[in-house]
Amino acid sequence: MTFHPALQPVRFKANFKTRRQMSISPVHPSQRSDHPPLVRVLSRGLTILSAFEPTNDWLTNSEISKKTGVPKPTVSRLTANLLKEGYLEYSPDKAAYRLGVSVLSLGFIAAAHRSFIMHARPLMQKFADEHQVSVVLASPDITSMVCNDVVHGKNMVFALRVHAGSRLRIDRSAMGRALIGSMAEIERKVFFEKLKARDSRTWKALKSEAQEAVRQMSQRGYCIGAGTMEAGVNGVAVVIDTPEGAHTYALGCAALANNLDLERLERVVAPGLLALKFQLEKELSDGSIERD
Repeated sequence: MTFHPALQPVRFKANFKTRRQMSISPVHPSQRSDHPPLVRVLSRGLTILSAFEPTNDWLTNSEISKKTGVPKPTVSRLTANLLKEGYLEYSPDKAAYRLGVSVLSLGFIAAAHRSFIMHARPLMQKFADEHQVSVVLASPDITSMVCNDVVHGKNMVFALRVHAGSRLRIDRSAMGRALIGSMAEIERKVFFEKLKARDSRTWKALKSEAQEAVRQMSQRGYCIGAGTMEAGVNGVAVVIDTPEGAHTYALGCAALANNLDLERLERVVAPGLLALKFQLEKELSDGSIERD
């Protein structure tokens, strides 16, 4: 499956020389941090670029400000710079922006493990058809899990309202909990510090459930979510370790609770998902899957 380039992670080309050239806007005291000013500008630039996910629709400065929480004057300054560097393009008729060619090109370059995702897709589809669930392969991005690929059971009446490029709140998905539960204590502490700085509400919700996630992952190897992402939906998730590092991906599945009760979830579906995880990890480690 080929993904829209705008859905891939990008690196922001920081071509800044001085604060005056960048026209950095004052930072409200509540937004101050220990990060150097240019790092804050870089972070805000990335935040603005992420506002266009996943469909790269035209957005005005006001709409970008509303989606990101970045003050409109700051958005206006940054979009002007991003436009100049080719990361955004502008429509005079719409008075709006969308991702430019520079970002789209970087998306192709930065796409990690494309071969793995393509290899995993038919196996995910087979699993989805067998158990009549939606299956998601995702990567962590601090406050959310970014969907790399999504498949649905072919006879499903109800399917998750997610697609490649969708972001699932990390505290509302079994995949996010599996990620947290699989981390070592020091790594989890560092992760929570970053999450607290970005989204204190999500940090508070997830931190209170961290120990249960750790317990499930250590005892079972998977995390179950009952009604966490959507009311009446049950799900389960595992993490996938790659030669490059632990829990690089999370693999989860979900369906309506009427079709996927907790008893079947634990007895049949979760063991099957674990088996798929081990298969993919083995194929990654023995070279069966070519890595980009």
